Amino acid sequence: MHALTLSCRTDEKDWLLADLWSRDTEGITEIERPDGTWVLEAFFTEPFDAKEFRVFGAAWQQHGDEDWAESWKRTWEPAEVGRTWFLVPDWRDDPAPPGRHRLVVHARQASGSGYQPPTQLVLEAMEDFVNPKERFFDWGTGSGILSAAANLIGAGSIVACDVDEAAALEASANFAARNVPALLFVGSGRSLRSRIFDAVAANMNAVALIESHEEIARVTRPGGRLILSGFKSHRMEAVRKAFARLGFQVLKNYEKGDWRCLVMS
Repeated sequence: MHALTLSCRTDEKDWLLADLWSRDTEGITEIERPDGTWVLEAFFTEPFDAKEFRVFGAAWQQHGDEDWAESWKRTWEPAEVGRTWFLVPDWRDDPAPPGRHRLVVHARQASGSGYQPPTQLVLEAMEDFVNPKERFFDWGTGSGILSAAANLIGAGSIVACDVDEAAALEASANFAARNVPALLFVGSGRSLRSRIFDAVAANMNAVALIESHEEIARVTRPGGRLILSGFKSHRMEAVRKAFARLGFQVLKNYEKGDWRCLVMS
């Protein structure tokens, strides 16, 4: 296994991570230095010409398979999120502290591991705006973590979808491993009838949210809640306006660094 090591500032980290994942990395470790900068180590089966990463001090190293796997796992520690969540990687057996839901994290290729700010913002919003016995729709499920969270809340029914077949297959395996009773399909909410969900979570970038806003709104029942995340502060107003044109108003705005999550109804 070959590891590409990069150094970057916090404001550079997110797009570097996106670039590395787009190159089919096997996994990435993230280590924050005391000065607030980051060291990223991305693992690949084969090295490539990393000249575009030279400004980040790009350096290749070769590791044995066990070395890189253990190095990667060491960066994933249990974490408390919001008031009630306790995130635990699926290879650990740490019990949840009293009063918290133990939410197992499947850190693989699909998005939504639970350790990124947009997903954590949705989890915090779900504490306040998803109720037991309600119908919950997870639009763009990724790893399936939000559907698993809805199950722990006690949602009456859970539907999840993703346009990425590989992500849907991964989510399906995660649901089976944790007995999450979600109806999962490959595709989007366009396949569903109108006005059937009490709560819809869509953790996507601003462009995808705006492009899909009419369909996201269509499947939400009158008085239902939209939990919208995956965008930064400079795109929040554009997302808000798209849904406001359909009659939705902001109930709450959640913030984590420069990331935002809107709950609308």
